Amino acid sequence: MMPFKPLALAGAFLVLLSVGPAVASQPDSTPAEQSQTQQLNQGVSNANAAADAQSTEKNAVYQAQINRYQEQLKVYRANQANYQERAAAYLAARDRYIAAHARYHRVMWPAKYDTRLIVDTNDLLGSNVTTVHDDVVGHVVEIALVSGRVSALRVSLDNQPGDVWIESADLRFDADRKLVMTNLDRHDLYEMSHDSY
Repeated sequence: MMPFKPLALAGAFLVLLSVGPAVASQPDSTPAEQSQTQQLNQGVSNANAAADAQSTEKNAVYQAQINRYQEQLKVYRANQANYQERAAAYLAARDRYIAAHARYHRVMWPAKYDTRLIVDTNDLLGSNVTTVHDDVVGHVVEIALVSGRVSALRVSLDNQPGDVWIESADLRFDADRKLVMTNLDRHDLYEMSHDSY
């Protein structure tokens, strides 16, 4: 076995210590290198500042878009609620109208008018409106069309303030006399003019 020599190892350690700092130390930078380093650092700092400003601007634009969206969403929800209320009111009014309309008395059409419908709008405006019994009750002031066909006529009633809408199913046109006829009773027409939906 070889004898241990502590002095030899200690010397090698001292040599390493004396070489270590010499290898690790660097010479001082030249003024040109320092200037170049400062320019690089300034460029990085400027780029970071520009990126921060751009990010801030993008965040502001994004926040404005979020705020605008939130405002539009509020308006949409308010409109939706308003629509739901109006739709419910319309359905209730329609149900009242159907119930009221069903109670009015209708007489049988004379045979020659039974199958005649109003299909043409010529000569309708201003035409007199009569009952089946030839009682003049008013005159046509407006025509409602659906797909080009007469859906209803608004009739201004004589001897009674107000107008009434009469559906085409309750109307016939006497082309010979240029009269519009209804199978509704005069009293019911007057009553209809007081209904509001």
